[in-house]
Amino acid sequence: MATKEEIQQEVDDNFEFFKEKLPELAATHLGKYALLRHQKLVDIFDSAGDAKKYAEAQYKDGIFSIQHIIDGITNLGYFSYGMSLSTV
Repeated sequence: MATKEEIQQEVDDNFEFFKEKLPELAATHLGKYALLRHQKLVDIFDSAGDAKKYAEAQYKDGIFSIQHIIDGITNLGYFSYGMSLSTV
């Protein structure tokens, strides 16, 4: 499992990537959730829970973030994932 610092760095890097892609994503996926890893879009999900479940199965190191695709930018931390994995 990644350290808190590694997770935070991933979240920060992914959030910068997400901000650049948001207009494009919002045009076709408004209200959905983007799963991000290493500044790349992995997939789009209908719910944060679905994205989290998929990410936990694929990325045992815990290095990923999830961002809600809304009309505007909100940094939600690790949900853009600063939340404990057990809380979602």
